[in-house]
Amino acid sequence: MLLGRILLVITTLVWALYGAWLFIDPKGLSYIGLEFTHWSVTVEVVAMYGGFEFMIGVFTLLGLINPRRYMRPVMALWALLYSGLVIGRIYGILMWEGSFGVSFGPEGLPASYNPGAMYVLELPSAILFSLALWLTRDDPRLN
Repeated sequence: MLLGRILLVITTLVWALYGAWLFIDPKGLSYIGLEFTHWSVTVEVVAMYGGFEFMIGVFTLLGLINPRRYMRPVMALWALLYSGLVIGRIYGILMWEGSFGVSFGPEGLPASYNPGAMYVLELPSAILFSLALWLTRDDPRLN
């Protein structure tokens, strides 16, 4: 259960804070190469990267506040979400001839964002959430 709690604390902070930042400053996402050529792009970032990500961070917090009811469903959701992100990044990089390499410095960030996010956050999180879910399968405090 400790692994699950640690993952939920980190995930709550990452997603709620990232979502709050992009809700307030949607053009902050330009660091990945996203271009804001129309107001609809800005609204999409505010909604999907701001409001949506903030609220999934809040939902994740429920797993900490009421673990008996929410911890395992939240961990299952994150195992699936992170797995979907990994699959989507691999597919996207292969289909659009991207790179799996990571380079450092401001010039390398847009090209490195997708593999970097996958290697550093999404793949480890998918594995760890799946492991935490498996480790808590018979935990009487969560059933």
